[in-house]
Amino acid sequence: MAKGEIIIDENKCRGCGYCVLFCKQGCIVMSEDRFTPLGYLLPVVSHPDKCNACGICGMMCPHYAVEVYKFI
Repeated sequence: MAKGEIIIDENKCRGCGYCVLFCKQGCIVMSEDRFTPLGYLLPVVSHPDKCNACGICGMMCPHYAVEVYKFI
């Protein structure tokens, strides 16, 4: 099974939570105490070992703040 790495660009993120909502593996959660430079709550990768590099979180991000890298 492929593994992935999720990178969230804090400068582009607007805290909409789509990456959290659409991640079927539960890899991403909304932080309760981390904020973007613009003051939005920041999603964080809480379970990187569960990521299968499907890329849905990146596709659903309207601000292009999420990148997914696939490792075989």
